[in-house]
Amino acid sequence: MNSSKFYTVIILCTLVTWIPRIFPFIFAKFIKFPEWLLRFLRYLPLAMMTALFAENFFVVHPNQLPGINLLALLASIPAVVLGWLTRSLVLVVVIGVVSMGLLRFFF
Repeated sequence: MNSSKFYTVIILCTLVTWIPRIFPFIFAKFIKFPEWLLRFLRYLPLAMMTALFAENFFVVHPNQLPGINLLALLASIPAVVLGWLTRSLVLVVVIGVVSMGLLRFFF
């Protein structure tokens, strides 16, 4: 495969992945949701972070008690603070990913 086809495939794969994940956030700004749905959606970042915590915080080794993944714990601190202050799901995810990337780069 030559390099132009390779880069074309990478760009198209990026778009195919990006469009269904980002466009709903963009279009949601223009839709008027009922109040009950807005109350429900306010808890979405907390529920998603809790699910991610349960999956990534604990490390299980055979024949040992579960341990705590220290990098995941440290990377979650800025994400939790930002989630508490802003309740923005996109910002929480971005800050969490950036925090984990920086921690893995330096440690």
